[in-house]
Amino acid sequence: MKIALIVEGLSDKIILDEQRQWFLSLGMEIDIIVAGDKITMIRKALKFYKASIISGATRVIFLPDQNGDQCALVTRKRINADNLPNATTSVMQRELEAWILADHNCINCTIDPNYHTSGITDNVINPKQNLFSMIKRKLGYEPTTVESAKIFANQFSIVQAANANNSAKRFINLVNSLV
Repeated sequence: MKIALIVEGLSDKIILDEQRQWFLSLGMEIDIIVAGDKITMIRKALKFYKASIISGATRVIFLPDQNGDQCALVTRKRINADNLPNATTSVMQRELEAWILADHNCINCTIDPNYHTSGITDNVINPKQNLFSMIKRKLGYEPTTVESAKIFANQFSIVQAANANNSAKRFINLVNSLV
């Protein structure tokens, strides 16, 4: 089964690229398409969907960040892909960095050996800033989002993140329901 994942940015792609083995273990091949940002994803959702289906995807999953919207349902409605055949939207609350913060093993191995998740990371107000502050303390400078993604990509586990992040758990449940 081929799954197309439509993500906002290159950093999302870098992180999810490293999850290919997990998808393969479920019998899924993934194709990750970078929209550029949420506004482009919203405006061109139908285009991304059609291109994915033409390239052989059997399912299309849009993965926008909630960041900037008052709730995940608003983000989901803005994408408006749920009425397309074999397409759905799985919103990352608040953004992918909340998923990374939920994987304490990833943070322990990369930037802070004493890090422990403090509850469900969906509720972290600014996960990107929290993560970048930790990176800055470790490196002495604040890297770009792409540099940050490269720091975490090969240590990150979406399965581990699902233990402390509800939107990661919903995404895993969605993917498992396709098997």
